[in-house]
Amino acid sequence: MSLMGGGYLKNMLKDCGKISHLIIIILVVLSLLIIATITSCSSASWKVKSQLNNPTQIESYDHYLYFLDNYSTIKMYDHGEIYDLMAWIPEEQEIKKGTIEDFSVVSPLKLVVLNCQYEQGVVQESTLNLIDVEKKEIKKIFSKKKPPALLSNYNSLDVDQKGNFYLSSAKQVLRMTPEGKENVIFDFDNLPSNQRQQDAYFSKLLVGKNDHLFVVLQNNTHPPHYNDFSRVVLELNSSGDIINTYKPQDILKTRDPWVPVLEYEDDSLFFRHAWELYRYRLSTGILQQIFDGALDEMYYWEVVDLIKTGDGEYVLLITDSDTGNCTRVWKLLKDGTPIANFISTEVTRD
Repeated sequence: MSLMGGGYLKNMLKDCGKISHLIIIILVVLSLLIIATITSCSSASWKVKSQLNNPTQIESYDHYLYFLDNYSTIKMYDHGEIYDLMAWIPEEQEIKKGTIEDFSVVSPLKLVVLNCQYEQGVVQESTLNLIDVEKKEIKKIFSKKKPPALLSNYNSLDVDQKGNFYLSSAKQVLRMTPEGKENVIFDFDNLPSNQRQQDAYFSKLLVGKNDHLFVVLQNNTHPPHYNDFSRVVLELNSSGDIINTYKPQDILKTRDPWVPVLEYEDDSLFFRHAWELYRYRLSTGILQQIFDGALDEMYYWEVVDLIKTGDGEYVLLITDSDTGNCTRVWKLLKDGTPIANFISTEVTRD
């Protein structure tokens, strides 16, 4: 009996050992499931589905597309869905009360936003905010209240591969580190004397390769004279020296003084002339028309912004000649074929 009892006890202990191991395995699995659930809920909590209404700016990062919508929020397009990346921010927050002038994408869920507070049409404060969508954090990097008339408000923003931010105002170009340390890299007084006209100002900047900057100098002479260059593009090196000057009028061989400079991509500047979109490759001087908005006799489409995707196609923001104030999202395939209403907006939605 004692031998039988000993064997029974030994088997029972073995079974207990198996059960305890099973319990441990179950607990580990449950813990992993709980962690995965918490992580999933946390990462998905920012995913507030939305729709595009009137986008006015487009940016990209990897396969994601980002839109400034109604000058009030940033939305992301991912696999057929639109997400409002700022929906979690309370309406009483300062960033929600102002107008978004410009934005750039630092990483898929990190945005840098240039925001202006207006009072009776006059800028009272310009702020630069870094938004971590995943962590739901807003960090104010830079702020200027009631800037002097000479400086005006800040009107353009871009970011380089090192994470430095660039801001342009009417008379200055700033470079800023992610920590907020700033320095003026180009000033209106650095211009050649023949370009320092009273009505001239910096209207836009674009970051190129090798930390080069492309700064648009605009002259608001009224009325513009056809022999005046109302827009020129200054190429600056990382030290702020002018190394090249591009005149859209000369490049496009047009007398039209108002040629918008839309984007810099792949060693190229993109210009719009009337309803046509042109790509000018800087290294070769080759000019290529890539889109003609005069697709039919009823409508003429103007490109207001564009981005080149990783697969070599373009996504365009366009407006029509009838309304002029509502934008649509089109895609331009590699062979130049336009795909109308690639993403639905308020004006294209049934």
